[in-house]
Amino acid sequence: MSSKLSPQARRWRVIIFTLPIIGATSFVLYKRLILGEPRRTLPTDLESRGHEKIASIYTSGEVKKGSGDKSVGA
Repeated sequence: MSSKLSPQARRWRVIIFTLPIIGATSFVLYKRLILGEPRRTLPTDLESRGHEKIASIYTSGEVKKGSGDKSVGA
């Protein structure tokens, strides 16, 4: 369906796709290293309820659905 790209066109395609990635990565690193912004972390409730979840897994073999577990799939 599509014809082969010339080497010059392939070079432009690589430039067009990689420049935004490099720019975004550089901006995030600048904010982290120069401005001192902390890393983003995923929110977890393991600090407050982690022992209860681990105990329920060991005792019943599965995580209880009604115990505040917010799974991504649902």
